[in-house]
Amino acid sequence: MIRPIRITSRLTGSRSRQFASSQIPIPKAQPRSRSSKWARRGAVAGVVVSGLWVYDNQLNASAVTRSIRTAYIGLLCTLDYKINFSPSKADQIEALHERVANRLKWVIDTNQGLYLKLGQALGLQAALLPKPYREAFGHVFDRAPAVSYDEVIGVFQKDLSLNPLDVFETFSEEPLASASIAQVHKATLKPRLGGEGEEGRVVAVKVQKPAIEKQMEWDLFSYRSLMWMCERLFDMPMYFVAKYVSSQMRLETSFTNEANNARRCAQLLAQTPELKDDVYVPRVYGEAEGCKESDRIMVMEWVDGCRLNDREQLEKWNLNLRETMDLAISTMSAMTFSWGFIHCDPHPGNILVRPHPTKKGKPQIILIDHGLYISLPREFREDYCTLWRSLFVLDVPKIENIARKWGIALDANMFASAILLRPFQVNKHKNKKQDKIPEKSQYEQQVELKARMKKMLENEQLIPRELIFLTRCQRMMQANNQLLGSPSSRVNLTARWASIGYTNSLTGSRSLNSVGLSTWLKDRLDAFVFRFTLSIVDLVFWFTLQKQRFLPKEKGGWEDKLQKQFEAMAKEEFGIEIDDTVFLG
Repeated sequence: MIRPIRITSRLTGSRSRQFASSQIPIPKAQPRSRSSKWARRGAVAGVVVSGLWVYDNQLNASAVTRSIRTAYIGLLCTLDYKINFSPSKADQIEALHERVANRLKWVIDTNQGLYLKLGQALGLQAALLPKPYREAFGHVFDRAPAVSYDEVIGVFQKDLSLNPLDVFETFSEEPLASASIAQVHKATLKPRLGGEGEEGRVVAVKVQKPAIEKQMEWDLFSYRSLMWMCERLFDMPMYFVAKYVSSQMRLETSFTNEANNARRCAQLLAQTPELKDDVYVPRVYGEAEGCKESDRIMVMEWVDGCRLNDREQLEKWNLNLRETMDLAISTMSAMTFSWGFIHCDPHPGNILVRPHPTKKGKPQIILIDHGLYISLPREFREDYCTLWRSLFVLDVPKIENIARKWGIALDANMFASAILLRPFQVNKHKNKKQDKIPEKSQYEQQVELKARMKKMLENEQLIPRELIFLTRCQRMMQANNQLLGSPSSRVNLTARWASIGYTNSLTGSRSLNSVGLSTWLKDRLDAFVFRFTLSIVDLVFWFTLQKQRFLPKEKGGWEDKLQKQFEAMAKEEFGIEIDDTVFLG
């Protein structure tokens, strides 16, 4: 007999067990800890940052990394000044300046490349900054490591789709010179390259460092940011020069622009009878001579010579130091006052000297590195010529009028001295004892200096940007003269060229019938005073040379004495401590 109830009971029990087993709770997964989430995010961020760093380092010449490094140092310096530049810490201000200057120096030394040029641009203003900054920027004129030959090959392949030895018969793998933007290799031309009869000619090949192309805009942005920070840091108008300097830097990295500058300079020299045989610009080889041109590769004639300040070599060649320096100063003066087209990097390495190939015993100046030129607007050049001439005929109203026109709030004495780079008084009535600045703490001196500089530059929009480079050129030529023992009367020679430029700028006849008796007499009186003043300065200069010659214990030459007097005048009358020995390199 079948017992369905029991069977049902079993089935029910089986299902009951199945159901019961299905209701057994399954342990839930534990939520991840917050620390593990952050660890995972950190790992992802690390991978992303590492990838970006590798990309920037390997493919972008570390352009972003360099800018971040600059931003970090800028922020650190700003905070340091905000916290520590105060009356309560007046005795620690020198240490503060030293810390900040060393950080900026570290950025320049670490980033290299265009930062060396930007350091030089900052060095233009370092003469007015505290001493640690002058020392920090004093090294930027000569330090520039070279890149490898493989990188040079890379530039040739990218720009010309060729290797150096496809273009030249020989090519030195090691550069003979290295600057911040480029380096120079020695090579010889292949047959049929450079024109008939040019085969085997030795040439200098200037190759831009490959990183510059990628780094330039980032570096210029960092420079403008740094100048903006300095303006906020020192509370003085400094940023207004940044845009102008940046545009000049861009032009300097273009070798097509440099080649055009060199050719134009050679043409202007050929039109200047006083200089055309004694100053030489090496020939640039371009498309006309069968050489492919590139914005990063330039081929020039190789010319042997020594640096302008190599006194020992000049004396070995029996070249007269005064004639040599007179030529260099005359060249820069002709550019400034006659051409209005100026080589703005006249340090000793860019002005070479050799015995004249056709004039026995005479020097010949060789101008190289034509990347940085400025063109002077006609009105500014006429004002600048007029200013120099007015200083020597003591035309005070005209001097003060030009200063106001340029937005420079300086008294006539200081303005004249700053232009000439020598102490010069056009107003004799000032009482030095009354104007002498009393002894103050470093904090008080620097706060007062800020106020004076802000007042002087309160109309900065009127200040001709060309003055930035003109002042630098004048100071470099003064330094070159100093390094040779001050054999040349720089101020007088420059003034004579200014007078030539002034005369050439005059339009129309200056005859008695044209201008009238009063103006005609004033012209004659001004010419007499000008020549008389130059004669007096020449006489004083001659006595200084004799003193140097017959009194060996007498230290320093004419320019050294002028510089010391100018520094003393700036400190006494304006409260500025100037020491721009960075230009002596």
